[in-house]
Amino acid sequence: MDTRSIEDRFAITDTLQNYAICIDTLNFEGLREVFTDDSWSQYTTHEPFVGAQALIDFMSQRVGNVIWQQHAVTVVSIAIDGDTAETLAYFHAHAVQAETPDTVVANVGEYRDRLRRTPDGWRIFERRQKTGWKEFRTREST
Repeated sequence: MDTRSIEDRFAITDTLQNYAICIDTLNFEGLREVFTDDSWSQYTTHEPFVGAQALIDFMSQRVGNVIWQQHAVTVVSIAIDGDTAETLAYFHAHAVQAETPDTVVANVGEYRDRLRRTPDGWRIFERRQKTGWKEFRTREST
């Protein structure tokens, strides 16, 4: 078995997991270790974001008001071709915003990513995020 392939698969999985950790901990600058500077990202109905900075700006505005959130990312498929890879990952994300502390926003969907090997490790250079289901749940009093 090719040990480089196994190491690459772990490194790619770490990159996809690091995205969720950066979002959940509001570490937007950490996204620079996930995306290439010239990345292109499409999040459901939003206009595409060209460049890591455009995505960082969007995310800091989009989730900057959360008081709690958690992403679970399940990497389903990794296809490596030399120094590039294509992945499919499913996500479940839950967030509570400061304005509505008794409501949880639940999202379920997928990330279809293309990554490239860089001197600093695997980075996403193209992302297509698709939300399959979104729900607002109100906390019940106990």
